[in-house]
Amino acid sequence: MDEATLQSLSAKMKRRARFDHAARRPFPRKLKSTTHYSLFIRAMNNILSTELAQFTYAQIIDGLPIEDVAWDRRIPAVYGNHPIEHHPDLCPGALDCARKQKDEIDFSILSFDPGLINAYIQSTPGTKAFNTRLIELVAVALNEIGVILFQMDIRLHQGQGDLSIEAITNWKEDPDEETLPTMFHHPYYLHSDIYPLGVANMAGYWAEDRILGGVVTFDRKAEQEDCTHPPNVYIVPSRAGTTLRYWQLLDGQQEELIGVFIGDGETKGDGPLPLKCTDENKVRIDERFAVVPRGVYRDVWERLPPSIEHMRHMDRRPRNEGDYPEDGMVELMRAIEEAYGEIDRDDVRDDVGTGSVEGGQDRKGEE
Repeated sequence: MDEATLQSLSAKMKRRARFDHAARRPFPRKLKSTTHYSLFIRAMNNILSTELAQFTYAQIIDGLPIEDVAWDRRIPAVYGNHPIEHHPDLCPGALDCARKQKDEIDFSILSFDPGLINAYIQSTPGTKAFNTRLIELVAVALNEIGVILFQMDIRLHQGQGDLSIEAITNWKEDPDEETLPTMFHHPYYLHSDIYPLGVANMAGYWAEDRILGGVVTFDRKAEQEDCTHPPNVYIVPSRAGTTLRYWQLLDGQQEELIGVFIGDGETKGDGPLPLKCTDENKVRIDERFAVVPRGVYRDVWERLPPSIEHMRHMDRRPRNEGDYPEDGMVELMRAIEEAYGEIDRDDVRDDVGTGSVEGGQDRKGEE
């Protein structure tokens, strides 16, 4: 997509984002006596009680991520002698403040797409439809809490001068390099000019990612084609050591996550969080194809389609077995090399093409 088209689309997405945000509503008062609402509140209390969630929100309250978290990225966010190395731990009071915020949170201030609330209320607990909608509600809520804390601008960070929040956030080795407005960001969710709450939304996606193991998205295209089945859930990770691609959550992983959400609160540690992509999660999507044409997203405005330059860059990027388990090319090449000697992998890739087998595991009719 060329620059002019991207700018036009960006303006349309910005309007859509503001419209969708304005339409969001809290749970209606009449629903707060229902079992569904009680299970949602239990899920939120259970997740917010984990050390992972409290530590994540404490960093937003601090004003900067700690060094290890800043470096924990598959796509590097910091490099060289970045001054974040001088922030190895939370500043005093940040974690206590996060725990206090957790104890005092008013869930009635959280807002959602009315269609999501309706779909959740109409689902039967224990079904996949219920599980899917509850996962979305929790993801949206965790994201919004991150937004709210960022907007509160508490900033307990004690660094001054070159170690202030502004100095560390805006640090760069190359004077011509562009920096992002916050260090709380996911590499695929950077469109603060489109998001309804701007930079605060970037922090929300960051918090959701750090707690759940990725931003939670859905097969909206399949959902629109067949609304009788819940959409498959896809995770968009960013941590080091994981895949660059969207990966589909298995039914067993969904059930384990729901078990933590609505369990008795006695899960040891952080349970299955953060969610991790394993060799069993073979259904994956290249990030550049996720929103268009695959139709996998939570909100249609969350990511712009890739530019022509980005598409070309990704076409040149080597594929590896960890990111592309469906290829089978790595083992094949190893076997060929053992039999015939070293081969030119680029030639083989050109011959077989760079397409990948994508599709849903649970829905009928997907490839």
